[in-house]
Amino acid sequence: MSTCSHDWSMVNLRHGYLVVEGCYKCKARSSFFSSEPTLPVDDYEDGEHHWIYLGSSQAVKFDLACDHCGEVVNLDDMMGLMLSTCRDPECEVARTAARAGKGTWVYVALCADSTHASGKCVSDAGIETLADYFNANIKDPGKSIIVVPCIKCKSIDTCAGIVIADVGLTDIY
Repeated sequence: MSTCSHDWSMVNLRHGYLVVEGCYKCKARSSFFSSEPTLPVDDYEDGEHHWIYLGSSQAVKFDLACDHCGEVVNLDDMMGLMLSTCRDPECEVARTAARAGKGTWVYVALCADSTHASGKCVSDAGIETLADYFNANIKDPGKSIIVVPCIKCKSIDTCAGIVIADVGLTDIY
């Protein structure tokens, strides 16, 4: 266990798009980050899946590194971040925001498998480090950020929010 009081910074910063695809045969959803200058929107077959383009948002992808000890937290399992605006009382993300109250914003860390059929999502270590990073950079003591994995959304297809596309993620305050 590290004794460092980490001071996190963004590293390996990449601008691009969060691209969402769906298989019309089995209803699976998949997301990926693309830094290509032209959005990949082609339909294609992969085994039993027939993937079609469903949509995209500008996004930013990064890792976090400690300025003191050099530890790097790899966030390859995160395809993007979304500021939640969800109000669905059946959604755990919306309930988290309601419990947190005014002044707290909820960021949803988006993984590649929005159906979570694999059982995987953004790692607990990634979620914890993201929360540490964002809260350390907030200047207003009445503000805070909670970061949750997208597996907590009732349905990522209906969970309302704004995909974050800039690096000043706490500047919105």
